Amino acid sequence: MTEDKHNNSEKASRKRPPKSRHIDVRFTEDEFNIVLKYARMSGRSKSIYLHDVALGHKPSLPMTAEEQEALKGLIGARAELIGIRNALHALPQEERKKLFKRADFMARWMQGINSLIKEWSHIRDNFINRV
Repeated sequence: MTEDKHNNSEKASRKRPPKSRHIDVRFTEDEFNIVLKYARMSGRSKSIYLHDVALGHKPSLPMTAEEQEALKGLIGARAELIGIRNALHALPQEERKKLFKRADFMARWMQGINSLIKEWSHIRDNFINRV
């Protein structure tokens, strides 16, 4: 059990080196509440949050449930594209050429690709707008 505690403290010290210097900062009540709010939202302590911000880092917020679902959607779409790619690669070259020469196949292909691109753009925009 003491070995686990030792391993955990080793991991923690590798993440952030020990700090021996400090700076005292004073805030108004409103400013303090804002710092506290952003520190909580980012999942950090006040000290670590202020440290990171002061050094120019933009602490990211944990993903919301909607963002997690969007990410799962991206993973699913990627898996579908890989399945399609693998199925096409399994066909002989002549068969692939025949498929892509058919107008109905190409129309469905383009429609599917365009809907995936729109969905990815929507998800990307949501991630960008959260910052």
